[in-house]
Amino acid sequence: MKTGILQVAIFFFCMFWFLIPKASGQELLLLDVNDGNRVVNDGVINVSTTDLSTLELSAHLKIVNQTDKALAVFMRKIIHFQVDSTSNYFCLNPRCWPNADSTDIADSIASGATDSTFVTHYDHFFVYEKPIPPGLTSITYLFYDYTTLDHPVEAQVTMNYWVSGVGVDEWKPSSLYLFPIPAAQKVLIGSRRSTSPNIQRVSLIDSFGRHFTPKMVMAGEGRVELDVSNMPAGVYFLHAITNKHEVLTSKLLIQH
Repeated sequence: MKTGILQVAIFFFCMFWFLIPKASGQELLLLDVNDGNRVVNDGVINVSTTDLSTLELSAHLKIVNQTDKALAVFMRKIIHFQVDSTSNYFCLNPRCWPNADSTDIADSIASGATDSTFVTHYDHFFVYEKPIPPGLTSITYLFYDYTTLDHPVEAQVTMNYWVSGVGVDEWKPSSLYLFPIPAAQKVLIGSRRSTSPNIQRVSLIDSFGRHFTPKMVMAGEGRVELDVSNMPAGVYFLHAITNKHEVLTSKLLIQH
């Protein structure tokens, strides 16, 4: 009798375990190697320095395929703003792309495998000959496979490269809250912090890298309201710039 009960319990446990979504609910999982393999899907990585003689800033990602098929992963970078005279290039299996905004060779990642080849390099235009100019550069890296499965597989992370002799510790992005989600006509945007910064500018980027600037009105307490009634339905990457030069990011779903 006890054996039968145990077998039933094991059966239901296995069924429950099988139905649990993959870690973080992501088919492609992005991990920040420089921050203890922190999950950074739809998040922000800050790479900063107060040393004005720095020649290079870099970031390193692991990409985990959590699907049951081998994926052919491409990458596209979306530059939101970039300091003059700076250069940004990246490496992703099987090679590096010093003068491109996207890869033209797929990175093959087996089911359940981890790829550790993605590294970004941010430096002066004359690489290693001059220090990086001070200022803020913000770039989103979109990883995708649109052909292997019956639906698009995407993952993205925004990297902010910041060089400044002072005030770096005061520059720390925070999460955004959006209401309602999904949005149909208008969406209210604000910071989750108790002392919200003032949002000065908002842009939306679709999965093809196209930029949209919907009409924005101030809604008090550092919040803004966007009119998305004329935006095509779909998933967008939202980037908000504050009066403190913070870059706040989120994903926005629009449905009409």
